[in-house]
Amino acid sequence: MNNLMDVLKDQAAFGFTGKINLLLASNGQFHGVVYQHEGFIIGANCGNSIGKKALYKMIFEDVDSFIQFKFVVEPEVIAHEHFSIKMSFDEIKLDVQAVYQNSIRSKKLKPSMELRLVIDPEVIVNNEYITTDEFDILSVLAEWCKVSDVYKYSQLMEFEVTNALVSLRKKRAIKVFQN
Repeated sequence: MNNLMDVLKDQAAFGFTGKINLLLASNGQFHGVVYQHEGFIIGANCGNSIGKKALYKMIFEDVDSFIQFKFVVEPEVIAHEHFSIKMSFDEIKLDVQAVYQNSIRSKKLKPSMELRLVIDPEVIVNNEYITTDEFDILSVLAEWCKVSDVYKYSQLMEFEVTNALVSLRKKRAIKVFQN
């Protein structure tokens, strides 16, 4: 049975232009879409995610989950609004391998979903350097305090959330409380 990476590789090999729909095999429900233009991967949508995040989400779900997907390849002209990235299959393959390894390493560090987190304002007052991923987490924490909510509402990939939480904890930018 083909996986998403095989389908992308096959379509890239002959310079495909169109979209690849990812459907749940059990009921045919739409799950996501990958756009290609002349063999390049130029965009993706999956749930609330777009671009690389959506593409990686679908690839990881296809590899990691027990959910079976089927792929519907539709040749068509791609509207300009779907162009959010432009990467060859080989670039995607290398990038996915690195991201996947990082994802596996971060699973060991993932905190309990029931913990409550509170921002320590001293990190801002002390002019501590905050990365863009950490800022995303702090932004989510301004409204939500449970770890589960941070993973749900952050725009980052799961492993990026984990890494940013660990980094913020090391910087003492967040305090952790048991429920």
